[in-house]
Amino acid sequence: MQAPMSRENMIRGVILFTLFTLAGLLLSFVWSGTQDIKSGAEDLKQVFLQMRYKFLIATCVCMFIDWLCAGLRFHIFVRLVTPTIRFRDSFRALLATLCVSAITPFQTGGVGHLYIYSRSGVPLSGAITAGIVAFLSTLVILIFSAAGILLLDPSSLPEETTLISLLGFVIFGLVFTTFLLLLFKPEIVLRIFNWLCNAVGRKFKSVAPFLKRATSKVEQLITEHKTFATKLLRHHKWTCVLSLVLTCGFFSARIIGSYFIVKAFNENVSLWDLGIVGMLLNFVVLFMPTPGASGFAEGTTSLLMKSLIGGKFITPFVLLTRFFTVYCSAVIGGIVISLQLAKDFKISKSGVAEDAAPQVQAHPERKNKKGHN
Repeated sequence: MQAPMSRENMIRGVILFTLFTLAGLLLSFVWSGTQDIKSGAEDLKQVFLQMRYKFLIATCVCMFIDWLCAGLRFHIFVRLVTPTIRFRDSFRALLATLCVSAITPFQTGGVGHLYIYSRSGVPLSGAITAGIVAFLSTLVILIFSAAGILLLDPSSLPEETTLISLLGFVIFGLVFTTFLLLLFKPEIVLRIFNWLCNAVGRKFKSVAPFLKRATSKVEQLITEHKTFATKLLRHHKWTCVLSLVLTCGFFSARIIGSYFIVKAFNENVSLWDLGIVGMLLNFVVLFMPTPGASGFAEGTTSLLMKSLIGGKFITPFVLLTRFFTVYCSAVIGGIVISLQLAKDFKISKSGVAEDAAPQVQAHPERKNKKGHN
């Protein structure tokens, strides 16, 4: 886990996330119908001066409910593997995942919760299984929501979203199939992985030993994962149902949070319309290639909201929704990861010192001779 959590990777991810985010905010600024930069800046200033900030307190509460539901979803699965695990560790694992998702392409945040859980005594294969089942809950809720939206075809959505949704369905279909195979038929995934490693090993002889070790490790993990998954699906079906409920919980918290942001602007938008926009947005941006879907998320939000709120409110809405759903969790998650890395470094340093102490005691004469010289 050290390589993905290295300081260099995190800094690179933060830089890319910031650049794409600024590009997305600029795009939303342009799409809001601004005639020129000066008048647009004046409109933004007036929006923030006249905003009713008391509603943002409610949005902040929704953000914590979002984290609570998502952390509980991790916890109900992980405690089946490690009953002694504390919810505090699951909450830390969630924040680490949200941070890593924000600074890695395609929001591959799973390494965040694997890192924290491995340091909390959870078997790696068990943490992987918990992550797969939890993420599968997200896919199930989103794909049913998107299918419902396409069937209803709400008039509040722009025509451009139809093509975006169809593209999302194709990506979702591939990812959903992969996760189902990982959960029910992991041996098929192992077979494909072995075939790829063998093909690469024959072409590049220098990496063949590494791939052989990787294959052995993956085979061990998948065997353990299959044991955990079988136990989960056979004996803990209601836990899977609870996972779906908690998934609906944190999506609802995000949608209600965005509703309070609109209320802070003194605008009137129905919660139903915001729910459609919120679920479609999550569906579309989940697998975007930029870190944290930055750039794409801001642009897509602007596109979906342009028929619901006034043009001058679009950029502030984008900024505030991303602040409460991504920026805050990325910062706090980064603090969680940094503290854990510092703790690991301290333990590693003390371990080296303890290993060196017996060697010094075993050869005291070397120190004496050096002192006489």
